[in-house]
Amino acid sequence: MNTHKRLNVPTVAALVLLGLMQPALATPPASDTKAAQGVSLTSLVVEDADENRFFLRTGGIARDDVTYDGVTPGHSYTLVAQLYHLGTQELTGAPVLDTLTPDAASGQTSVMLPVPANRTRFNVDYAVYLTLYEGQVDPASVADATPLAEIRDTESEATVIQVHAVQRVTVTAADAADGDRALPGKGGSIAARVDYENLVEGYPYTIWGELMKTSGQSTGIFASIADYRPKGKNGSVTLEFTVPDGFEGVELVPSVGLYHMKRVSIGQNGGLQILPDAPNPVMIASDPNLNVPAKTIAIGTLFQED
Repeated sequence: MNTHKRLNVPTVAALVLLGLMQPALATPPASDTKAAQGVSLTSLVVEDADENRFFLRTGGIARDDVTYDGVTPGHSYTLVAQLYHLGTQELTGAPVLDTLTPDAASGQTSVMLPVPANRTRFNVDYAVYLTLYEGQVDPASVADATPLAEIRDTESEATVIQVHAVQRVTVTAADAADGDRALPGKGGSIAARVDYENLVEGYPYTIWGELMKTSGQSTGIFASIADYRPKGKNGSVTLEFTVPDGFEGVELVPSVGLYHMKRVSIGQNGGLQILPDAPNPVMIASDPNLNVPAKTIAIGTLFQED
C-alpha cells in the first residue's frame, strides 16, 4: 500500500521562478464526475521529476495532486489511482492504493504511480483514473467497495499524460554559402540541418552542437537554439556554425544533441551547461557520429598523410 503523500508547493514555486519548469497550475485540475453529496475531488497529474505531463519512452513516476472537500476529519479514506490506456481503452498496471486520514474537511494530498516504458513506435496516452473510498480498502476488496467520488476524464490535460516513442535526431551539413561540403581555407559558415522525429508539439527543447575534428578532437566552435518549440512531431531545423581562420587542412563534423530546455543553459562562450540539481536524463537524443560523409565538411586543402 502506498502511503506517500506530499504537495511541495514552495519547492515548485521556487523552480518556476528559476525557469526550471512551467507552473503546473497553468493546467486547470479535473473535477470529479461522480461524487456523494457534499464530497468533491479534483486531480492534476504531472511527471514527478519534471512537473509536466510528458514522459520519455523510459516511463517514470506520475504524481497526482489531489484536492478533496467534504470529508470527515479523523476518518479513514482510501484513494485509488490507475492508468487507463487511451489506445486500447483498457486499464493498465496494478492500481495504487493510498490511505488518507484528513485533519480537516478540505485538504490536499498526492498519489504516486509508476508509468511503464513505451516500447512501441508511437506515443502512448494514458488517463489517470482516480477514486475515493470511505474506510481502508485493499486490493481484494476494492472491486466491491462503493466510491464516494471518482474522476474518469480521458480528454483533459489535467489527467492525460503522454509517454514518448523513441525520439531521434539526424544531422547533415553543408557550406551555408553554396551548399557543397567544402569551405575556403579562411573559414566561413557551416549549415547543419537537424532532422527530428517524435518530438512534442510546443514543448521547449534546447538544440546544441559542437564542430569536431574527425579524430574526435574538440574545436570549441558551438551553435545552439536555446528555446526550440516544434510545430509538429517530425521536422527539421538548422544550426549555423561560424568557422574562423586557422582550420585549413582539416575536416569538421557537427555533433548535435537534443536537450530538455529546463535542464540546461548556454554559457557566454556558447558551451552547454547542465543546471544544478537537474533531473536525468538531460539529453533526449543525439547524433554524435563523426564518420558520416553527409555531415563532414573539408576546410581548404586537406593535409595529406605521407
